[in-house]
Amino acid sequence: MAVSHSIKERTISENSLIILLQGIHGHVTTVELRDESSVRGRIVNVDAFMNVRLSEVLYTDRAGKALQLDDFFVTGRNVRYVHIPDKLSIIDTIHSQLQKIHQVRNFGAKDRGRKEFPSKR
Repeated sequence: MAVSHSIKERTISENSLIILLQGIHGHVTTVELRDESSVRGRIVNVDAFMNVRLSEVLYTDRAGKALQLDDFFVTGRNVRYVHIPDKLSIIDTIHSQLQKIHQVRNFGAKDRGRKEFPSKR
């Protein structure tokens, strides 16, 4: 998953567990919603505000009625719980996401080139 180009979003992600959700990009998972419905699908995108976009979705309402959808968007305030796939290593996922953020922040070069936050002289 591509790292956001917004400094604000990268900072929020870097300092919260949102990076774990961003790391499950491409995996099939279940997102439980606040209205007691659930969505199961492949994660396409998660932003720093926990807005989740899924594809190949099975939406189940609180009455148990299922509906197949191609695409589904959940705003962060409607997310109750996100199931983390069992085969996913949480620590490795967080570590790899942090590395991606730091590569963008340092423009891919260690101790070289322009920095996102230049030091004061």
